[in-house]
Amino acid sequence: MSNSMADSMRRKLSGKNATAIVLFGAIILVFVFFGYQGKLGGSVGSVARVNNTLISIADFQQEENRVQQYYQNLFGSSVDFSSQRQLLRQQALENLVHSELVSQSAKKEGILATDAEVRDFIVKDIPFFQQNGQFQREFYTRYLEATHSSAGDFENKVRKDIANVRIRHLFELAGKPSALELKKLQDLRSNKINVQFVKIDQEAISKAMTKEKAEAALKDLDDALAKGDEAAVNAKLKEIKASWEETGFTEIGADSFPKITSQVANEAIFELTKAQPLLKRLVRDGNTKYILKLKETKVEEAKSIEPTTVEMTQKRRADGLFESWINQFRANSNITMNPQALQQ
Repeated sequence: MSNSMADSMRRKLSGKNATAIVLFGAIILVFVFFGYQGKLGGSVGSVARVNNTLISIADFQQEENRVQQYYQNLFGSSVDFSSQRQLLRQQALENLVHSELVSQSAKKEGILATDAEVRDFIVKDIPFFQQNGQFQREFYTRYLEATHSSAGDFENKVRKDIANVRIRHLFELAGKPSALELKKLQDLRSNKINVQFVKIDQEAISKAMTKEKAEAALKDLDDALAKGDEAAVNAKLKEIKASWEETGFTEIGADSFPKITSQVANEAIFELTKAQPLLKRLVRDGNTKYILKLKETKVEEAKSIEPTTVEMTQKRRADGLFESWINQFRANSNITMNPQALQQ
């Protein structure tokens, strides 16, 4: 099947059919890699166990193919993955384990797909099984034969995927920010600060002076900052030939501040106050040190929050809640993996 045909079919899928996108990709890969002989040999056996459920070699090979196809689409089909084969397999195996954990968690919470939903989904929502908008049983049978699977096996996968998508949707609903939270986010965006900072490369100043003098200079800076002695700080900065820069006015709620590449330093900015604008310590991030000072603040007219910002906020929160929930279930699960699946 051509990529253009696959893209065309994907575009026809509505937003409510997220499960179809997952299954459709898996179905396409069966024919993209038709005739591909997995190095693990055959379609029986297992590569992992998640509690009482086995993950088959056939599913593993199909997921490995899907991961490889993803990276080929990303980097080009000419990329040689032979040297990265083990990493691809590790990702494929982790994907399957994660998916099974989600399925079992959903089942434990009573989030299931009915027989009618599974039937309707196969008949109505998978374009590959249709012709002129009508379900074609021979297409379905051909797929089952190509994957060496039974209708029961495929329906079980559909059942799991519907439940998995459903529970993700529930977390997305739970992650939706309230009106009060949106108001606070709007207030954050209207408040802006301009931060002065000095970025000090310890290795650079160690080359400009002896290592001992460089360490002594950093200690003097630390002492001066602890005392809030800005004059002493500036005198020491002049000695080591370091100068102040500014971020420019930036929203308080920003994930990072311009010119400050250290996450540690970005987080330390929120310790600055109008009452104590100079941070009373050096911010250390490996060989890089930062001095931070709140220069000025301003409040602009509050702007309405774009729908994309709300969606991104909701998605980040939902993803965090979801992964925390799965990790908790994983910690109480019995998971074993077959190391031979990654080595062969």
